[in-house]
Amino acid sequence: MRRWIGWVLGAMLALAAGAYAYLKLSGNAPEELAELMGEGGEQVLRQPMRPARGAPRVLLFALDGVGEGELNTVLRAGRMPHLARLLGPETAEPGVYRHAYAVPGVLSILPSSTFPAWASAFTGEPVSRTGIAGNEWFAREEARFYAPIPGSVTGHEHTLELYSDSLAGRALRVPTLYERAGVRSYVSLSGIFRGADLVTVPDAGALGDLASALAKGLTSDEPVSREVYAEVDSTSVATLEEAVRRHGVADLQVVYFPGVDLFTHVAPQPLPDQMRYLTEVIDPLIGRVVEMYRRAGALDGTYVVLVADHGHTPVPEDDRHSLQAEGGDEPAALLERAGFRVRPFEVEVDEDEEDFQAVLAFQGAFAYVYLADRSTCPRPGDRCDWRRPPRLDADVLPVARAFHQASATGAGLPALRGALDLVFARPPRAPGEDALPFQVWDGARLVPVEAYLAAHPRPDLLELAPRLEALSAGPYGHRAGDVLLLARSGLERPVGERFYFAAEYRSWHGSPSAQDSRIPLLVAHPGRSGGQLRDEVRRAVGERPSQLAVTPLVLALLGRGGGAP
Repeated sequence: MRRWIGWVLGAMLALAAGAYAYLKLSGNAPEELAELMGEGGEQVLRQPMRPARGAPRVLLFALDGVGEGELNTVLRAGRMPHLARLLGPETAEPGVYRHAYAVPGVLSILPSSTFPAWASAFTGEPVSRTGIAGNEWFAREEARFYAPIPGSVTGHEHTLELYSDSLAGRALRVPTLYERAGVRSYVSLSGIFRGADLVTVPDAGALGDLASALAKGLTSDEPVSREVYAEVDSTSVATLEEAVRRHGVADLQVVYFPGVDLFTHVAPQPLPDQMRYLTEVIDPLIGRVVEMYRRAGALDGTYVVLVADHGHTPVPEDDRHSLQAEGGDEPAALLERAGFRVRPFEVEVDEDEEDFQAVLAFQGAFAYVYLADRSTCPRPGDRCDWRRPPRLDADVLPVARAFHQASATGAGLPALRGALDLVFARPPRAPGEDALPFQVWDGARLVPVEAYLAAHPRPDLLELAPRLEALSAGPYGHRAGDVLLLARSGLERPVGERFYFAAEYRSWHGSPSAQDSRIPLLVAHPGRSGGQLRDEVRRAVGERPSQLAVTPLVLALLGRGGGAP
């Protein structure tokens, strides 16, 4: 369970500025984080701030881990009255409300996980271009492991850097929404804020309570307390309200709610409990922010956008279905039996441990496997040249074959039997070259994804070929690994047949399944009809946009350009 605590604490720290709380509790809060968590829980990023220009404004609610189905269920059941009041009643045309439009069929990027999804949403670029490949990833050109939201590793060094050293800002290889918009922008709670004028975070006390609750979490028989997660979200709104009182309303405001995702991972009944959280926590907070805009006389000139990054799929909370980092029956053991020295599961490794030939990074439903050209480091103690790509026949295909056989028959690692859905690989390319798209390893050869699906239809894996290409083919596509493992998952399967790359949880995400991938995207405006908003959205990003449409849509609503990605 130690890694479960590490992941969730890392996510809490990364996404809720808990870096300060974590260090404060350990007595080691550094100056730069103390400054961030100082006056008003805010940090002014631009001096002077850009002048507020007024309408049209955009107020964007970013809900972490909320699927389209769960939001629609509670909204249509009348269980989100504050949001419903903003939208107005639904018309005869599904998804069109009196003053809002719910865009149908919006899919997340792959992996459908927090950090890469928000990076793509707030840049409009796919993973293969943003440089942020996952919640954690390996940059082979630097031989460096990044873990802003640790999954396989235990340390939180990079989590702390999100706010103290703006890790996300340094890691992103493309402009952000805030840089492209060029208007006064405030960001509440999100770790992706490069180019904004101001970022607000909640106070350390609330996060300390959350850290204490996580220490119990799934390691005890005590029930999980929803209140500590709700406190993070509600305190963030209070901090935002204070910032608006100080500085006025921004032209672009992002309000990020991470608590709903963190709670869903550990909730006893993940999806029903999430819907109660939406009803009892998120909806009143949305109402508070909207009312603040109304009192400020700003609501009439504001588009309100609501979007999420991914959904959640309930999974068994046991060692059999949890594919963890360390242990004789876990994925790393199969790599070792195939002749690879595996990188230790730490953010930073000691000098005498830098002779690794393989690296694992976990993304929930996916795992990335990075491989060295072992001819550059054949003996223990040799450091591999990670700037060189691995050899397809000597390094990559043996690993693809080993994982495929282990899942199919249990060969090499009986615990993996039946755990994997698909294994992907591709001819390697060196950093600096555009990486090639992944192909399916069918047990005998690599097959292009579209050709494989033509022969083996998988309607449950939504738009798998183009979404995998967006992940893997491009200047930073190599950051998704050389071999890609997809665990068996999805609501279509009985819960006892669902697996995930992480420590033990009650729900996970990351897959191409509908439950993980379908996300809400709502646009409301008190002075526009639903039909007008539908037409505005379609002009800006087309009829069937993906998560990549968030940035161009917001730019278009602000009158700053846009266009379908």
